[in-house]
Formats: sequence, structure tokens, C-alpha cells
Amino acid sequence: MTQSREANPLHAIFNARSVAFVGASNKPTTMGTIQMLNTLRGNFKGPVIPVHPRLDRVLGEKAYPTLRALPDPVDLAVLVVPTDAVLPVVEDAAARGIRHLVITSAGFREGGEEGRQREERLRELSRRHGIRFVGPNCIGVLNTASGLNTTFFPYLHAPGPLGLASQSGTYVTQVLDLLSRWGIGLSKAISVGNSVSIDLADCLDFFADDPDTRAVALYIEGIPDGRKFLSAARRCTARKPVVALYVGGTEGGARSGRSHTGAMGGPDEIYNGLFAQAGIQRVSTVADLYTFGWALATQAVPRGNRMVILTHSGGPATSMADAVYRHGMTLSRFSSDLEARIREMLPATASASNPIDLTFSLDIKLLQEKLPPLLLGQDTVDGLLMHGLQGSTFFSDISRIAGDLFSLPLDQMSEFARLAVEPLCRMPEQFQKPIVMSCFYDRRDNVVRTLQDSLIPVFDTPERAVAAMGALVRYGEYRRRLAQPGNSDARAFV
Repeated sequence: MTQSREANPLHAIFNARSVAFVGASNKPTTMGTIQMLNTLRGNFKGPVIPVHPRLDRVLGEKAYPTLRALPDPVDLAVLVVPTDAVLPVVEDAAARGIRHLVITSAGFREGGEEGRQREERLRELSRRHGIRFVGPNCIGVLNTASGLNTTFFPYLHAPGPLGLASQSGTYVTQVLDLLSRWGIGLSKAISVGNSVSIDLADCLDFFADDPDTRAVALYIEGIPDGRKFLSAARRCTARKPVVALYVGGTEGGARSGRSHTGAMGGPDEIYNGLFAQAGIQRVSTVADLYTFGWALATQAVPRGNRMVILTHSGGPATSMADAVYRHGMTLSRFSSDLEARIREMLPATASASNPIDLTFSLDIKLLQEKLPPLLLGQDTVDGLLMHGLQGSTFFSDISRIAGDLFSLPLDQMSEFARLAVEPLCRMPEQFQKPIVMSCFYDRRDNVVRTLQDSLIPVFDTPERAVAAMGALVRYGEYRRRLAQPGNSDARAFV
């Protein structure tokens, strides 16, 4: 049974307008202090209130000795307290009319029998008082639009349309700098921890309706209620794509999951079947979780699997062409008229068939502005794969080597390259077809940065770009099966 948007507790948690932190202090080495700091200085507009039994002020804000002492209830309270203090603080929250919590504290079922009993008392207490909470044993939640960040790591780059729910706090927090370097922005993220009150199914149910989220990434160590998860996942995948990394299918993964969050994993075959019925794409690496999710969150769903490859070098062209077929796609065949039109635009050494390999050309506009709209405008092309667009990094390197040998205005050439790529940035929306790229330069290059900031995925290897496009193609196939008459779900997403 799915919940209405307002009934889902994550709606109130992610949209909290006031937050109290129980366990923050003025010591920069404590988790609660950093968690409060990230919300206090993370563009959050509402009150951020510290609760401390001895201090009058924490991080410059007036502190209160207990939650009961707050002048008004807050929308969300974050608990970063010793394990034995969790239940009394939850009682304080209930007494003050606070109904939503993030419980960071560990020491529950992941810690053995005593912890399991403590967790059951927490479950009963929260049910009795009508409290819903994230955790325990979690790192919290992140809403990049509102600045709410109860996690241990700052979010310092631009928001994006990828939602993230994880049974690991690390894959919500320590990855943030990496995601920034890859140009990947999150809408909202949640570390569910032991999932006593709010689980991955609740997350999927929330993300299905979240207007800021266009695709969802899941890190999974175990799913205790397969029926609930399947129902929520089917509702979500009918609206937006979902990718999942499941790591509990081996003896090592299952053992680690039990000690980490108390999650109970199961054989890969069972989870593969569950994901297939749910319409979820399973990935095998953490990198694929984010890169596939980013492509799915930013690009139009292709109408078919016919790809065109456009590069300035033969090696990446061949790597991409090989990977296209390995990922279940095909290369679009050009008509003789189209090939003739392309050939007229190319230098004599270039290849006008698919893949289009310019070999070496100093005509920046040819690769970035002239050929892409011609290719995307063809009915026989469902998506465009590109490699090698670059700007300031290349010109800067040449400048460092050349010194005063040339009078070329290399900074102006860098800016010209960036301006030339701007029309390409508008083409996914213009043609409603996906563009996915690779480049061996990163965001330090102004062209790569411009593309990524325009929500065009640029990955670090040709094969990774093709794999991400494959995820888009598979989701398109799933949506088409859903749309067939008599199909209530696709039932076989592999």
C-alpha cells in the first residue's frame, strides 16, 4: 500500500522548517557538532537549535538543556547521543510534540542480542507516540534545495536531479567530493541505517512523487519486506528510473551487512528476480550506481537503441562502437544521402560513416555545433555518444610548453571553445534525445565544466559513457513494455 505524498514521513522530514540537534557542542571533533554545522551554514533558512545539558550557546546559537525545554516544537530533531540516552531523548521529543527524528546513534540490532532488544523498545516507543524517524545507526538526510544537511559531510556543489537512498552512510557522504568532480548533483539523499521506522520502500514511495528527483539510486545490503519494497518500486519505476547496487548476495557481503546495519541479505538470484519484477536496473559497482543514475536523471529516454558515435580520434571511436553492441545497442546505419552530406563537411582524412571519426580537425564548431544537430535530427538515430570535447586544459598545457614562442591568444581560444559548446548543451532538450560523452579531462576544463553544468553527462572513459547510455536504452524498453495494452507492469526488466 503506497502512501500519499503528505502521509509519507519523509515529506515532513525533507521539508522541515526548523531543526534541533541533540548532541552538538562547540568541539569540532564530534559528529553532532559537524552535523549541526552543515545545516547551520548550509543555506538552511529556518531555526537551527542546539540542545545541550550544560552549554548556554553552541556554535553561536542559544542552547536548551532538553527537547522538553524548547519554546516551540521543531519539525525535526536529530539525535547524536550515547546509545543509552536515545530512549529518554525520544521520550522528551514525544512530550514536546516532536514527531519526526533522525537518530544517528548506533548500538542497536547490529550490536547483538542486547542491541536487538533495545531496538525493539525504540520501535514500540515510537509507535506509541506516533513518531517516525530515520535510523538508528545512520548519518541522516540531505535536501540540497533547502540546505537541510544532517550528515557529517558538507554539500558544496550544485543541486541536481538524482535522488539517493542508502543503507550506508558513507555512500551518502564521503562520495560527495567525488560526485562534485564528476559533475553529479543530488536532489535529496537519505541514509536509512537500520530502517526501524523508515525503510527503502518508504524512500522509493517518496521519490516517486518528488518533483526535484528524476532518477533514484539505491545502495542495498538487505530488504526485510520484499512485498512492500516491490509495491513501492513498481510505482516509482513507472514514473522515473531506479538503479540499485545490491551487495548482500555473497557470504562476505551478507556477513558484513549484518554487522554494519543488521541487514539480512539473500542470494543474488532472489534479488535479481525482485529487481526484474520491480523494474529496477541492478549495477555491479559504486561508480555505475552514480554514473548510470546521473545519465538517467538528466537525459531524455531514447525511443530505441540506435546510436551514433562522434569523435575526433579512432581509438575511442572503436572502443565506443564495441561497447555499444556489448550493451545491447546498435549503430545507426546512414543513408547514402546523409553520408554524402556528412562527407562534404569533413576533412579528407575523416570517416563519414558511423562512427564518425574526424581524426584531427581544428574546426571546433564542426564537432560541437554543426554535426550534432544534423545527426540528432535523423529518425534513425535514438542517441548520440561523443568523445573528446575539450577546451581550457588543452590550451593551458600548450601555453605552458610554448612559453613566448607563439603570439596566439590561448585564453581567447579557450573561451571560444567554451562558447562553441553552448549550442550543444541545448540539444538534448531541443531534440528530446540523449547525449552522453566521455573525455579524459575533468571539470578543470572549461568545456567539460560547461557541459556538466548543463546536465550533459561527461564521464572519464568511453566505455563508461556507453554503459550509461545502455541504462537509458533499457529504461526506455521497460517504459514501452509498461505502455503495452494489458500490461500493469513489465515483470521482466533485465
